[in-house]
Amino acid sequence: MKSIKGTRFIQEEHPELLKDESFLSGGNCQSVAWPKDSNEATVYLKECFEDCVPLTISGARTGIAGGAVPLGGAVLSTDFLKGISPTSRANVIRVQAGETLDSVQEYCKREKPGLFYPPDPTETTASIGGTIATDASGAASYKFGSTRKWVDRVKILLPSGTDITIKRGDYQFDSGKLNHPLLGLIKLPGLEKPQPSKNAAGLYISPEMDLIDLFIGSEGKLGLILEADLMLKRKPHTIASFAVFCNEDQFWNLRNDLINSNLPMRELEVMADTCLPFLQIYTEKSYPKHGNWVLFTSIDIASEEELDIALETLEMLLEEKKISIDNTWGGFDETERKRLKEFRHLLPETVNRIISGFSSKNSRIHKISTDTAVHPDQLKEYYQTMKNILESTGVEHVVFGHSGQGHLHANLIPKDNGQLEKAEQAVKLIAAEAVELGGTVSAEHGTGKLKAPLLKLMYSRNELDDMNLLIESISGCKNTLC
Repeated sequence: MKSIKGTRFIQEEHPELLKDESFLSGGNCQSVAWPKDSNEATVYLKECFEDCVPLTISGARTGIAGGAVPLGGAVLSTDFLKGISPTSRANVIRVQAGETLDSVQEYCKREKPGLFYPPDPTETTASIGGTIATDASGAASYKFGSTRKWVDRVKILLPSGTDITIKRGDYQFDSGKLNHPLLGLIKLPGLEKPQPSKNAAGLYISPEMDLIDLFIGSEGKLGLILEADLMLKRKPHTIASFAVFCNEDQFWNLRNDLINSNLPMRELEVMADTCLPFLQIYTEKSYPKHGNWVLFTSIDIASEEELDIALETLEMLLEEKKISIDNTWGGFDETERKRLKEFRHLLPETVNRIISGFSSKNSRIHKISTDTAVHPDQLKEYYQTMKNILESTGVEHVVFGHSGQGHLHANLIPKDNGQLEKAEQAVKLIAAEAVELGGTVSAEHGTGKLKAPLLKLMYSRNELDDMNLLIESISGCKNTLC
């Protein structure tokens, strides 16, 4: 097994293991290992467990909550845990933790033509283990849900070195209790209110849940995900994708009508009013001049007849809102869909580039962002509150995200320590408002190290203590949420 020791040596030879896309500074560790199979992973985990060494699991490090940034201790990289293979079921494949979303889709194209893996987080280089650990979602979760819906089986290595395999349907909680042959009696914490439908904050808790869902989204607190059986879905006849440039009133009206339509949308996204001016400044690209809002949608099409109906419906809605077809980009061929995806992803990529520049001059600077969500019916009200909070900081910012699910990302770009403090305070206020409306402080990114303090806004101290006790009872470690 490849492994190295020495804080300074690791900093010099493998600095990539000490950071992720959060740009959180201060990453350090004393040892790193790259197991290539479960036996090697077991040896390293047991060694850390027996020596009481804190362990950080490092996947592709595409997360933006700082979860993969080690603050001392040891690191286990899943980079060498590779392999994709078929199972006895035509629509299920077995994938090792170190494979990526890209490699899974490539495998499907090559070995499972006509099928695809629905979860689509922005970072397609994300590892499968990482996406399961955070229950990642993405734009298409509007139709397909988050990662957990597509995971049929997991093999997990507990910190003690014990591995367990959990298949969906084999173990179900009954009124919050379950007896497992290896884990013993498991009692779920009682929550004062049900968790929001889209939520990645804290352990997933539901009284009649499947045991597999306790591990999905647990952010490595319960153990290392070694491999998973992923469920695939048949591709549609085609996908029609559109970007509609409009003003604010037109956006909200069009969004609501699309939600209430019968169109089989897989995504319903937004760039709010500061996004286009931001892109024009920092990328020198030009866009249609009718309004600063952009609505994105993609529609699954089962036949040519459905395509005609979808295009007629969209054209009618645009006419009703007085939006010219000239202010709409879109199409249903692969090239056009790729163009729209690149346009949508250009925004967070540009934010990351700018933050990286500031961070290189001041190590305290990192991206400050929200991952909050409320019920979709409350989004317009919530956005206005968010906007007021953001504008009061004087910090440059953009807002975009999953409008169909009530889920917005505010990205703040602090230029100095003073702005950093204002941005951090704004995130707390925005998260508190989401909780006040019955929403979540994190809908898809997990809480990692940066967002962990926000859990106190969403859960009582007793609820967090009970979650921490559950983590300790399964993992054997005091690996607290916050």
